[in-house]
Amino acid sequence: MKFEIVKAKFVESLKSVQNIVGSKTTSPIMQNAKIEAKGGKLEITTTDLDVSIDCVADCEVIEEGATTLPVKILSAAVACSPDGVVRVDVDENEKASIVAGSAKFKLSGMPEKLFPRMPVSDEATEYTIQQAVLKEMLRKTSYAVSQDETRRVLNGVYMRFQEQKLTMVATDGRRLALVEKEVEYPQGADSDVVLPTKAVQELQRALSSEGDVKIKLQNTQIRFSLGSVTIFSKIVDEPYPNYKQVIPPECSQTISVDRQQLITALERVGVMSNDLHSAKLTFFENVLLISSSANDIGEAKDEVPVKYCGEQIDIIFNPSYILDALKAIDDDEVTFNLNDGHSPAVIRCSIPFLYVIMPLRVG
Repeated sequence: MKFEIVKAKFVESLKSVQNIVGSKTTSPIMQNAKIEAKGGKLEITTTDLDVSIDCVADCEVIEEGATTLPVKILSAAVACSPDGVVRVDVDENEKASIVAGSAKFKLSGMPEKLFPRMPVSDEATEYTIQQAVLKEMLRKTSYAVSQDETRRVLNGVYMRFQEQKLTMVATDGRRLALVEKEVEYPQGADSDVVLPTKAVQELQRALSSEGDVKIKLQNTQIRFSLGSVTIFSKIVDEPYPNYKQVIPPECSQTISVDRQQLITALERVGVMSNDLHSAKLTFFENVLLISSSANDIGEAKDEVPVKYCGEQIDIIFNPSYILDALKAIDDDEVTFNLNDGHSPAVIRCSIPFLYVIMPLRVG
């Protein structure tokens, strides 16, 4: 196999695929990327068996063929090479010679036939969504995914296509983020899927603010095609919990507050948060008092003006949980919906988004 490719294209393609390759693997082939030169294109593929990424770039193919090479070493070598054209020559023993200007590298590969096969299926439900829409919906929910690996179904983002809407939900059991968007897709194509965290992370890296993403969903796999990059992922094969049960059906108090002022106050007070990572929010008439303390160290307080005229409410939250939601919202003003200091609170904004957060019970 022989090909020549512009360094910038080669670097960009390798960056697109290398993140899922981990250092902890018992199989050497899993450290490699499959590299195939054919028909004026260079196709680079990596996988960890759960998520696979494929990237295609233009190149000059001198001799068609395929091999696998250690992707992180290859990426580092190409990245530090001089600008211009990179020439790659792979012999029958899977030895790659890489030349870029004055830089020359030798790299040992493994046969392409040892590389895991990518899932292929023509029988799938297909959706087309703007990349910017999917990227924004993931930004508004993915931070709430559970990090507890014993709760596998919560280690991902729930996507539900129903009634020409895409609903996206993430929860770790202590907070829940939900966003909805109207989308067009074929009649009878309602479905739902739990997208694993690793696939979510790769999607967030790959999605841009322009163009569409084509989604193909089948029983155990989902595929995202966006430009030159295609992401395959297994889906979580467990039903997602009934998230609607944790959303309070109604709240007696509605409080409006400037989003940026609240962010600033929470960050100030959070400096003095104790080991429980808690902050007390006290809602008075038109004032929110935020306070926290650290045992044997000190305490912090700050005030924020709010639109509220009800009775005093004292409630304790993990301040970082509130900040996660506020930083994912773009509105200048947000609303808190509350019943009392012991029930879940709901944060809302002007779009179909809500964030449920459970209060802490601290002695």
